[in-house]
This record gives sequence, structure tokens and C-alpha cells, in this order.
Amino acid sequence: MSDNMPRRCLAEFIGTFGIVFFGCGSIASMQGQEALAKHIGVNAVFGGIVAAMIYALGGISAAHFNPAVTVGFAIAKRFPARYAPHYLAAQFGGAIFASLLHYLLFPALAAPVKYGATLPSLTPFGAAMVEVVLTYFLMLVIISVATDRRVNGAIPALAIGITVFLCGVFGGSLTGCSMNPARSLAPALFAGSPALSVIGIYLLAPIIGAMGGAMTFEWLRTGAEFAQNAPADLIA
Repeated sequence: MSDNMPRRCLAEFIGTFGIVFFGCGSIASMQGQEALAKHIGVNAVFGGIVAAMIYALGGISAAHFNPAVTVGFAIAKRFPARYAPHYLAAQFGGAIFASLLHYLLFPALAAPVKYGATLPSLTPFGAAMVEVVLTYFLMLVIISVATDRRVNGAIPALAIGITVFLCGVFGGSLTGCSMNPARSLAPALFAGSPALSVIGIYLLAPIIGAMGGAMTFEWLRTGAEFAQNAPADLIA
């Protein structure tokens, strides 16, 4: 194992924790607000915390914070597949710990919104396809700004945060706009049914979308001249 892997995993744990704690927590804390204001506000929190965590921790772990993103990087050979289980364990662990704190600290607020669990308003097939498309574009942005040396280092967090916000504004009312298996599984574990009954959509569809987005950009890049891994110093 890489000497820095425990630090990288801790960064992934903290970053994913932050996304679920603040993002899903905002769904609970913004109850009572006018619907449009809440919709914009929640998605602004998700986009903002993603950007903040990338700025804070991207230099340590490359800020995957999402099992689908880690799988996408691995499929594109921009992240060593042998380390994927370490990152996935940290991401799921951070997300579950965040939902646990919601359960312990303010269950009266979190329980009515099912701890921020993602639930589709579409058919299962429709919801799955929306999640595939949303995660495809998220991963396309992530791999393009994170693994191309031509991109200024200040750009990734801003570009990814904006993408999360825009996807959420579009897809939040359709699927909850997960794009992240850890973000969906953690609150579902505390919400129970019906969130757990549809969890398969949110575990599989984002991974399919992320793999498609990653491979698309690798094809568009046409060569490794400007390519780097994520993290750049972690090689196969």
C-alpha cells in the first residue's frame, strides 16, 4: 500500500462526510422555506460544499468523494484499481457517519425528510436513465479538469461545484440528483423503506454514467501527452 494511502483515505472520508452532512442536512434545516427557495438553496449547499472540499483536500486525495467517480477514474486508468476498495470504504464510511450524526443530533428535523434520501418521481427506468445522464456529465467535467495538465489548478473545484449545482437544479425534483452511491446509501440506511427499496438505482446508475463520462473524455483527449492521474503522484 502507498505510504500516503491512509492520509488519502482520511481525506476521502472527511470530504464525503462534509458533502452528506451539509448537503443532506440542508434538506432538513431548510424545511418550511418556499419550495423554489429551498430547491435552489439545497443545491447551492451541495455545489458549495463540493467545491470547498475540493479546494481543501484535493491536493491530498484528488477529491473523488464519490464511489462512482473512483470507479470512473479506475476504468479510465487514471486511478490504480487496486486502491479503489480503500477509497470506496472511506467514502461510504464518511457518508454513513454523517447520516448517523443527523440521526443523533436532530432526528426530529431529519426524519420527516428521510435524512435527505434520494427518491425518484419517475419510473425506475426513467430515474435510472436520468442518473446515468447526470453522472455522465459530472464525470466528464471531473476527469477533464482533474487529469489534464493544461487546466489551471484553480479551475477544478469551481467547475465541479457549478456542475453539481446545475445538475441538482435540473434533476433534484426528478430523482433527488444523487450522482453518488455513498450520498444515497447513507441516508437510506436510516430512512428505511421506501428509500431502501429503490437504492439499486442510486448504486448502479451513477457508476454506469461515470464510466461512460470517463471513457468519453479519454477518447476525446486522443493521447497521454497532457494526461495525469488523480492523484497525480499515485501510479499503477
